[in-house]
Amino acid sequence: MDKKRTLSIKDIARLSGVSAATVSHVMNKKGRYSKETEEKVNRIISQYGFQTNRAAKSLKSASSKMVGLILPNLKNNFFSAIAVEAEHMFDEQDYSLLICTTENDPEKEIRYFHKLDSLQVDGIMCISAQKMLDSSLLSRDIPVVLIDRTPVNTKQYHIVDSDAEEGIYNVTRLMIQRGHRHIIFISSYLASYVPTSRSHGYVRAMQEKLLPCGPDTIIQLPKGESLEQAEVGVLDYISRGNPVDAIICTSDNQAIGAMTALKRLNLRIPEDVAVVGFDNQIQSSLCTPALSTLARDPHEMAERASDVLLRLIRGEEDVPERITIGTHLIERETTYTPTE
Repeated sequence: MDKKRTLSIKDIARLSGVSAATVSHVMNKKGRYSKETEEKVNRIISQYGFQTNRAAKSLKSASSKMVGLILPNLKNNFFSAIAVEAEHMFDEQDYSLLICTTENDPEKEIRYFHKLDSLQVDGIMCISAQKMLDSSLLSRDIPVVLIDRTPVNTKQYHIVDSDAEEGIYNVTRLMIQRGHRHIIFISSYLASYVPTSRSHGYVRAMQEKLLPCGPDTIIQLPKGESLEQAEVGVLDYISRGNPVDAIICTSDNQAIGAMTALKRLNLRIPEDVAVVGFDNQIQSSLCTPALSTLARDPHEMAERASDVLLRLIRGEEDVPERITIGTHLIERETTYTPTE
């Protein structure tokens, strides 16, 4: 027999001198065969090579052993860490992970949902850019797990997120306790369509102490939220005569852009203005001064989300509908003051 030809289970059975059912049991490790039979079958598979026809198998079992992961991008360390951990989790369970990046484009995200649906994936995890995920988005009733962002949805999809709003609230309160009174907030493009914006935590903390906050103290960045956009936003805000003694950001990139603006204005960090980022990206510890930042654990979020999706695919009951993972402040040089 030509060794380059793909073998069928029937071919392996004939060469091994056993039944096709026995070959299937050996390949799927279901028992009911002797050690000698197992060695004989595996020797033929090793000698001639064999790959499961996954498409045909999925038609028979109604399972493709594929799942989709929709992310904004892979350039952000937080998103890439989620992808790496999820791929590891699903590979251990013999699933293939299909990764799609949207650049926070809601229309592109919808197209990926449709593509993954047509590929018959068993489930989808998504960091969404939508205001609402409608039940008509998918043609099949498959599990979807939302990570980090929580758009309104009519299917009551399961959610794994972080307490970002509470984290922002706590760090704003800390800045107030340390004497800062003119605290501004840099908000990303996402705040325009994600209903539970992180800015709520900032506003809540400021309002509790009757400090000025609102549209005049929130710098809303356009889509992309680059360092340059944050730098321009802070330069413009201060050049219009607005007082600032602390800046809280929704990403580390924003914070580094804000720091660049402060340096151009000859303002000292943190003596004149304290700065706090978000996500503990690698650049937060490498910039000068080193950036204080709210940290989340992308590995835990990916692990928990993957576990929820696998349990839903298996049809398990009592799977938690929402899991919230904490944030914590990593304090470095941008919030330190000599009097503390």
